Amino acid sequence: MPVIQGELILDFLTVGPFQTNVYVVGCARTKAGVIIDAGGDARGLLGLIEQHELKLEKILQTHAHIDHVAALPEVRAHTSAPIYLHPNEAFLYESAPQQGAFFGVNVAPLPPVDCELAQGDIIEIGDLRAEVLLMPGHSPGSVIFYFEAQETMVSGDVLFAGSIGRVDLPGADPQAMRASLERLKTYPGATRIYCGHGPDTSLGQEKQLNPFLTQDW
Repeated sequence: MPVIQGELILDFLTVGPFQTNVYVVGCARTKAGVIIDAGGDARGLLGLIEQHELKLEKILQTHAHIDHVAALPEVRAHTSAPIYLHPNEAFLYESAPQQGAFFGVNVAPLPPVDCELAQGDIIEIGDLRAEVLLMPGHSPGSVIFYFEAQETMVSGDVLFAGSIGRVDLPGADPQAMRASLERLKTYPGATRIYCGHGPDTSLGQEKQLNPFLTQDW
């Protein structure tokens, strides 16, 4: 079921062999829309854009692992929306076909990135404002998109309900992940977290129950 909170429209699909959550976010008043993580089912994502009567303006990537980027070629074949990614993800992005071959998944070469994300950037989606939070650890350029006014984060693979993204993959860094989680804990507990895998949660619940936020590891 889509989430409607003030001007925020948020809907998602769970796609592919890794059961990745891919998101559509839009502004209810202006109908500006974005895809966050084009990881699979391009037609389904574009169908959500159409269902909510949004105009796709941007494709925002939390990071560049194959399960978050595999649908980009098809999405770009149907739209001219620019792709946004942190530059520290370049080596993962460029090696997407090789990543796919390692996991037995066919991934076409990806279209060029149009815009580089940086810590503190503000992404405008109609009346909505999403701050870019650089949270490395799962990958070197992992970001969270933080809609402060709506108390909402789309976290990619930084934080899950009861867990975190893997830190044993190429480019991952456990120490950087610990530092990112310490920063994340400073944000309000009421913030709703929409994760790259699994159910949504709240930051307050994770600060109380998630062992990666409550214990040394």
